[in-house]
Order: sequence, then structure tokens, then C-alpha cells
Amino acid sequence: MTIDLSTLNESQQDAVKWQDGPLLVVAGPGSGKTRVLTYRVARLIDESPAARFRIIGVTFTNKAAAEMRSRIDALLSEGRDRATLTTFHSFAAEILRQHGSHVGLKPDFGIISEQADREAVLTDAIKIVSKEEDDFEPKAAQLLPTINRMQDECVLPDEALKWLGVQPHAKKVAAIYAEYRACLIQANLMDFGSLLAIAVDLLEKKPAIAKQIRRIYSYVCVDECQDTNSAQYRLLIQLVREAKPNLFVVADDDQLIYQWNGASPKRLEDLRNRFEMQVIQLPENYRCPPEVIELANNLIHHNADRAADKKPLSAHKAGDGTKRVTVMR
Repeated sequence: MTIDLSTLNESQQDAVKWQDGPLLVVAGPGSGKTRVLTYRVARLIDESPAARFRIIGVTFTNKAAAEMRSRIDALLSEGRDRATLTTFHSFAAEILRQHGSHVGLKPDFGIISEQADREAVLTDAIKIVSKEEDDFEPKAAQLLPTINRMQDECVLPDEALKWLGVQPHAKKVAAIYAEYRACLIQANLMDFGSLLAIAVDLLEKKPAIAKQIRRIYSYVCVDECQDTNSAQYRLLIQLVREAKPNLFVVADDDQLIYQWNGASPKRLEDLRNRFEMQVIQLPENYRCPPEVIELANNLIHHNADRAADKKPLSAHKAGDGTKRVTVMR
């Protein structure tokens, strides 16, 4: 079987045919970026039926991972099991299920996602750290956002005091953070933040485990990479081989929507520089009429953090004279 690329435009075909080495695909909205990523994964597998290498494709949501899996299943008649399509959190959980004993976790650990459950664990941690004479005993709901930020930044317990700096009650907050992590592990539980933070810490401190993972996955593909926070970015770095970085990243700094969760346009720039990535741009939009694309170009041109060499969006659809933009006063 040969993957049919005839329905792809020239830039899309160039990206799908990319073989080895690091590549950044700058893909605007409606440009077929997920299609390009899945076609490339399917092509690599289809053209190497006797090979044993595996490919990992990482994205942000279970829905997006399921969509990639469905598309690849439709393109391949065999070899589908050579592609692992997953989320950052799911892959971190798999790492900890296999290697979590190094940090005190059992393979059957549970994952808590409800805020009430997390607050209950944090309340226990606060009680353990607090003393009767203390004049500061925070409520779990008040402290949880700080805990979240520290986990998203992969702050280690012994680094928490320095990270908190001159914040009020920094010493006690740092102690509570360390106790919260300890309470989770003691209860054989993880939350979403600790999944990433502890998996990153494990891979960075146990390079043999990271090396084993890199040996399994010869190719790493990432969708919507502009939205990675610090923990996700550091996990990604651990997956990529230094000597032969077969990293295929689809991203668009104009579509960065997770800044509230720690995403930053500078992280994509750092990734591009770290691996000296080649760039293919997909500016053609298949979703919107020309009037909308023109307006979008006029607006995003003012984005301060966008790459200087970025091409403007272009409309694949022809205009039909219908008024598409209405100004409400």
C-alpha cells in the first residue's frame, strides 16, 4: 500500500515527505495541520514494513489523540501498533506506571482530577505542617493555585523556597508543597500536575530511563506545540534523541491559547533554536472565505511575538460576493 498524497498541496506534501531531522511546520488555522501530521506518521510506517522503530505523536487532549489515531487507522492496513498517539499527561502516566517505583509509586496508582479531592489531600498536608502557635494556616482552595504553578514549572520540593522568593509565608508554603507531594505518593495518587512534574524529574535524574524511551521511539511528533507549558516542554525534550533528533513539530504562535497555563511564544523559539529546526510553512487556509482571511491578516500582523519571517494567511476558497464580516456598534 502507498499513501496517496495527491490531495495535498505542495507545502503539505513537503512536510509529509520529510524524513529525518528536526522540522517545524508553521501551520495557520484551517491549513490541514493534523492531516499533515497523521499522513506523515502513516507514510513513515507504510514505507518501512520490515522496520521495528516506533513513532510517538503527542497532543493535548484525549479527543485530539483519538482523532489522530482514527485518521492513521484509516490510512494503514497494517503496522498501526507502531504508532503511539497520546497526550502529554497520558504518556507521563505510562512512564510512572513503568518506572514510578523509583519515586515510591506503585503501578496501580490512581489519578485525581476533581478539585475537592485535591483540596482534601492538600488540607492533610497543611495540617501535618502546621503547628498550634502558627499565625498562618491557609485554606486549601487558596493555596492550590500556587501549588499548580509550582508543578507546572516542575519546581522540586527543595527548590520551592527559592522559587517563592519574598512571598509572604514562603517557608511554610514551601513545606506544605513538599508535604502535598509526599501525601500524594504515600496514598499512591497523582494529580495532573504531579504526573508531568514527577515524570520530568524522574527522566532528568534517571537518564537511563530516558535513553530507553528514546531507543523505542525513533520519531517524535507534536501537535499544537505552541501551547506547551514548562513541564510539557521539558518532557518533550527528554523524548528526543540528541544525536539524531527526529522531531516533527506542528505549531502556530498566532494560535497560542494556553498562556494562562504557562504556555509562552518564547518556548517555541527556544525549541527552534535548540534543535536548529528547518521550517515549512502552511499558510493556505481551507476553512474561511477571503474576506475573513484578509481581516485575520490585518489583526494578527500586530502580534508582537510572531516570527518575523512568517507568511500571511491565504484563502483557498474563492469569494462569492457574500458579505461575511459584520461590524456591530
